[in-house]
Amino acid sequence: MSKRVLFLPLLLLAACGGTPAAKNPDSEGDATSAEKPEAKADPEPEAVDKSDGEKPDAKKSDAKPEGSPKATRSAQEILTAPDVVFMLSFNDSDVKQAAENKCSASSGNDPKKMNGCMSKARKAIDIDGYQFKELNGKWFWLTLRTQGKTLHTLHKFEIEFGPEAEGSVTIKPKGKDLGSAPGRTPGAVTIQVPNDYQIALNDPKLGKLVYEAKIGLLTTQ
Repeated sequence: MSKRVLFLPLLLLAACGGTPAAKNPDSEGDATSAEKPEAKADPEPEAVDKSDGEKPDAKKSDAKPEGSPKATRSAQEILTAPDVVFMLSFNDSDVKQAAENKCSASSGNDPKKMNGCMSKARKAIDIDGYQFKELNGKWFWLTLRTQGKTLHTLHKFEIEFGPEAEGSVTIKPKGKDLGSAPGRTPGAVTIQVPNDYQIALNDPKLGKLVYEAKIGLLTTQ
């Protein structure tokens, strides 16, 4: 009787599956180590290459535009081209900036007053253009004023061309003023010729005045 009682628990234990198997630490470690490469994957090389490739574009956007083309002829040839009259370019001259500063202060942000003030500042410049013309084998410097559709010669001096440097030439007026509003004969004047279609003179009061070449305009002498 006692032998059956002692053997019964062993049968019950075997029927329930026996002692649970111990976990294999090596197999668990292998599973964990297999997952680590995915968590620490390096970034894709395309992302690095993309950011590096954007730098040259940023540098290109900062590049400065090229300047105006230089003159292809001598300064004297540009001044004396046939039928060319050099008319004042108000927007390219120092007087525009001076007028804007003055008119902005007086107009009080009123567009109509601002336009009227700027127009008045433009008309205050009594010289509209210049022409260099050959008459009877002599060269003359004509100072022009616009009245309606006609150009009137205010001043007319015979000149000699003096020294010429890159981008400029000196003229020397002589004799009497033969224009419609004669004045004192000026001294030597240096005329800047930066390109084929513009000239510039430095006025003591108005600063730099720029004039653009026009063809086909008539002058009254």
